[in-house]
Amino acid sequence: MLTDVIQSDKLDAASKQNLVGIVKIAREAEAKEKDRNNGEVEQVKVSAIREAIRIDLVEMHNSLENQIVIAKEKCSMILDNTSKILEQVAEAKTDAKDLAYKVNKVTDAADKIASDTSSYRNALLSKPTPSNKSNADPRILSNMERKAKQILVDIFDKDNNNILSKSLTATIEKANEAIAEIQDASKPKDIKVVAALKTCGQAVLLTLNSKEAAKWIREPGTEEEFANKFSAKAHIRERTYNLIVPRVPITFEPCEDKHLRKIEEANNLSEKAIRKAKWIKPLGRRRPEQTHAYAIITFTSVDSANTLIRDRLVICSVRWT
Repeated sequence: MLTDVIQSDKLDAASKQNLVGIVKIAREAEAKEKDRNNGEVEQVKVSAIREAIRIDLVEMHNSLENQIVIAKEKCSMILDNTSKILEQVAEAKTDAKDLAYKVNKVTDAADKIASDTSSYRNALLSKPTPSNKSNADPRILSNMERKAKQILVDIFDKDNNNILSKSLTATIEKANEAIAEIQDASKPKDIKVVAALKTCGQAVLLTLNSKEAAKWIREPGTEEEFANKFSAKAHIRERTYNLIVPRVPITFEPCEDKHLRKIEEANNLSEKAIRKAKWIKPLGRRRPEQTHAYAIITFTSVDSANTLIRDRLVICSVRWT
């Protein structure tokens, strides 16, 4: 309003000059008031920030104080445990001395046994005293004879019309048809499948009328031809026979192929008649003074297994009984 009055022509120059001074004073006062209000707002913000910082510092102080207390407790526990460990170390040293004394005694005994025992090769190749005594369980022999007439065929054909979807009668007929289609001069006379059984593992167990028939089917070339004619992608699974042999000298090494071949030689077995061997008890569980252990020997031939059950296996010049 004062500006409008100043700009009118009704006032003289002195009055206009006074009004201009009043307007200037009013604007300065207004600016100062505005600056004062802004300062109060900033002061409030600064106070809030300061309070937040104070709260954070208090919480940090309390947290550090708690951590210091926990650290002191852990240091105390570590010191206690260190004292106990030092005591246990002292006891362990005493036990180690006793153990070293016992180990020396066992070593002396083992050296004596080794000096009195012949080498593995000499013991294995030496001929034992003949024995005609046979204590074989007839049921074991009969069971192995029955298994010798069987072949296990794995079925990999996923077609809904594969051999597993057929009846047992149809399965037997299919197997006999496959055998009839094979042209081989060495094929046994009147060979046929007399029984079939489906297993839960996508396989068929076929029983033939003789061991010779089953052996012929397992021969290289014949095995693949029969499997393909019986069922697409089929495969005949190899059958093995396990014997548990007690009191085997621990000088025998099952993983050494030459040791397996020496057993075959000592028992007049065909080459590769023994597929593998292993200890029943883990080596880490043997007693320090142990010299013999139980082993499992796996044979590929039922005749070899039956012969050794009847006549007993000779290993390291000892006949297994």
